[in-house]
Amino acid sequence: MVGTWLQAAVDCPQTDVADIEATFESLGALVTWAQGADDEEILEPEPGATPLWAAVRITALLPPDTPRDRIAAAFPNCRPHFEVVADRDWDAEWRRSLQPLRFGQRLWVCPEGRACPDAAGISLTLEPGLAFGTGTHPTTAMCLAWLDGQPLGNSRVLDYGCGSGILASSALILGARSAMAVDIDLQALTATRANAARNHCAERLTTGLPAELLPACAQETFEIIVANILSGPLVQLAPRLRRFARPATRVALSGILVDQAPEVIAAFGPWARLAVTADQGGWVLLAGTVTS
Repeated sequence: MVGTWLQAAVDCPQTDVADIEATFESLGALVTWAQGADDEEILEPEPGATPLWAAVRITALLPPDTPRDRIAAAFPNCRPHFEVVADRDWDAEWRRSLQPLRFGQRLWVCPEGRACPDAAGISLTLEPGLAFGTGTHPTTAMCLAWLDGQPLGNSRVLDYGCGSGILASSALILGARSAMAVDIDLQALTATRANAARNHCAERLTTGLPAELLPACAQETFEIIVANILSGPLVQLAPRLRRFARPATRVALSGILVDQAPEVIAAFGPWARLAVTADQGGWVLLAGTVTS
């Protein structure tokens, strides 16, 4: 077994990521991974796309005898950073670094393989993946805390723009009767179904694309509507979501920056009374009830 590896890192714009990774592979890299080169927050990606930052650091593990000058010559427009690192189980180490997170008073989101630290807590097991929504982003965190504070018994929940399905599955384990998870990204729907099965609530979950589910459920209404997407799509979706609400339906919307809140509140104003109920890191949660 190799005792050490040569770790090389290159900073690049996101448009160069595929070429950089391919170059590292041609140099004999065992594995490559991406992370933000700066402290930039990542937003929801376009459907089917891998989430990336504007400035990306690509890191690779190479055999220890790989000549550094050969690596440098392969990246004439970048200056690779080198480090010799000890061999270890990289996947296991990454998973160990993920910690259970609590949202509200009862709900815990725990990476697969990690036990909930609160014996009295309600635990959602999540496999981290590419679909948006792992609980670490402020918009997801605020939605989870809001769900934890809602009486969900016997409620039907609509999770529009479900991402990983973390909100739909959390609502189900918190007591909701059923949930419909909708997304325009097939990758997100796959992750949603897998996470629901992992948490033994898949039989109460329906998933699908808007074109598949919404026309068939045009007469159905929900006691809870959550949508953690971005402000522009929320404004456009306001009339559509109205079809699935009834008086007293509770609504929570996120993916909204502080200065975008008035526009979203106005878009939903004809049928829902919403207000900022939480803010975190420049993002806000709008929540309230349907009035008509």
